[in-house]
Amino acid sequence: MGMEEDLNENDLSLRAMAVAAKGIMGAAEKDRKAAEQAITRLADLERRVEQSLQQVPTALRASTAQIAESVASQAAKLLVSKFEEADVAALNAARKYQAASDSLKRRFWLTIVAIHLGVVLPLALLFFFAVPSTDEIAKRKQEIATLEHNIAELKRLGGGVEIEECDGSLCVRTREIPGEKPYHDKATEKKTYRLVWTK
Repeated sequence: MGMEEDLNENDLSLRAMAVAAKGIMGAAEKDRKAAEQAITRLADLERRVEQSLQQVPTALRASTAQIAESVASQAAKLLVSKFEEADVAALNAARKYQAASDSLKRRFWLTIVAIHLGVVLPLALLFFFAVPSTDEIAKRKQEIATLEHNIAELKRLGGGVEIEECDGSLCVRTREIPGEKPYHDKATEKKTYRLVWTK
């Protein structure tokens, strides 16, 4: 879902950049058309002025030059105003393009940060909590060595004895070898001992 939103936002940013570029191109085209119109008007005006000059007596030719200069000045003002309009449109389109570009950059960096938070951070936490440290490994080895020593000591002390339930009482398997006599308590001679059978 997050990737689709990022794609839609990126799509919108790209569309905004395309609209801005189209606006710049439209402003340039409008500027070109305005210049062509002004040149056509100037040519038309020049033609009319020439026709008028041919009809005007030579005494009035000096004032005609002033009229032509005034007309040229007005045409120049018209051209300047058209160029200024085109410049404003181009600046607006450039601002929109820059805003779309900045938005796309922000989304890119936010995506990178989200990937780091979503993938790298959990892996780092997993490594930190799941993998034991060297001190912990050494401690576990020491515990295992202690347990192995205790097991060996228990076996030596009779930990390998087989205990069963015999008619409701616990009994121990003893080593019965033909001809071997049981041991007796030397003090009272009442206690009898046999060697315990071990595995």
